Amino acid sequence: MMLALTLSVVLNAETLEGQWRAITLEPGELRSFRVPRLETVTAGSGVCIEEGLVGDAPETVSLKATCGGVRTTMAWKKGGERVHIMACAEADDRPAPVLALRKTVQGELKVLKSKALTACVRNGRVELWGWSASPDEAAKLTALEKKYGLEKVRSFVEPLPEP
Repeated sequence: MMLALTLSVVLNAETLEGQWRAITLEPGELRSFRVPRLETVTAGSGVCIEEGLVGDAPETVSLKATCGGVRTTMAWKKGGERVHIMACAEADDRPAPVLALRKTVQGELKVLKSKALTACVRNGRVELWGWSASPDEAAKLTALEKKYGLEKVRSFVEPLPEP
C-alpha cells in the first residue's frame, strides 16, 4: 500500500522550474513537486499544511492539507538556491457560492499565465495569495478586487523582490 502511494505521489509530481509557486489545496489533498537538485525543505510560516520529502523519491517534496490555512515552504537546492511554495489549504466548510466564485477567479488568474498566483476560499471569501511579477500584474489583481468587491475577493499577493 505504501509503495503504491509513493509511486502515485512521484508519478503525479509537478516539476518546479521557477523560483516561485502558489497553489490551492482542496481539503485533505496531497500534492507533490519535483525540485531538481533538491537538498532540503523548510517551512517559512503557517499551519494546517504538512510538508516533507518523499522518502523513496529523490528531489520530491509533498504538501498535504490537514485543515484550512496558509503556509510558505522553502525547498532548498544544492548550492543555496531556494524555491518558494505558497500553499493555501481550504477548509471542509467552504460555502458553495464562494467555492464557485473561487473557481471563476482562478480561471481569471490563469489568463495571467503566472504559476506564482492562486485563489482559495478562506474567511468566507476568495483570497488571492502568492507573488506578483510586475506592477501591471498587481494592477490586474486590484481590478479583480474591485470587480467582485473586497467583501468577496481580497488580495494578499506581494510583489516579487527585485533580483
